Amino acid sequence: MNIPSFTPNYYSLDDISITQERIPCRTTQDLHMMGFLDASEKSSNLPNNHTMELPLWVILAQDERNPHFEALIPDIYSAAYKEIYQADANYVELGALCKYYYELGMYLTRYQNTNSVAEMLYTTAQERLKGLKDLCQNVGNDSLNVASKFEFGERLLFNEGIKTNKLFDDWLQEKQVHIKSTEIAVNIRKRKRSPDGETQDEQQ
Repeated sequence: MNIPSFTPNYYSLDDISITQERIPCRTTQDLHMMGFLDASEKSSNLPNNHTMELPLWVILAQDERNPHFEALIPDIYSAAYKEIYQADANYVELGALCKYYYELGMYLTRYQNTNSVAEMLYTTAQERLKGLKDLCQNVGNDSLNVASKFEFGERLLFNEGIKTNKLFDDWLQEKQVHIKSTEIAVNIRKRKRSPDGETQDEQQ
């Protein structure tokens, strides 16, 4: 099973998928014979200040000393959407807007001088996690369109929440649930102190 990474990880398949997301950008200089990068461009060249969309990895791979493209912040992280999130973040189908909303947003924070995107990610996640927790306790996967309502990280949390709540319910109903002891508790049971002060293994 591929374990997702919530920080950039070169070997993470999920991180590779995130950097494949296309973001708006504009050229910072004339680029000769690069018109093929934009399907709507009829010329073989890209003029300076030309807007287009490219995969995020292209922007990340640039030489910072002489970049050819300047990343633009997508509309889903704009002030207009911020007002929508603030009105009722739980109502927004975040997965339909962007499959990797949070991780893509974290990448984009490096391309803006203000902290508006970072603040938006924090407040949106804070508000939506409350609703996500309630859904985990009251509904199952079959009764909710998880793919459109939740983005990638939220879906992982939702699925784990469903599993955890099921295990807790089984424990309350005294079903067979294996609860593992902590390492400290195991070590205490294995060893005991003898009357002469020496430690010895507990007789099983």
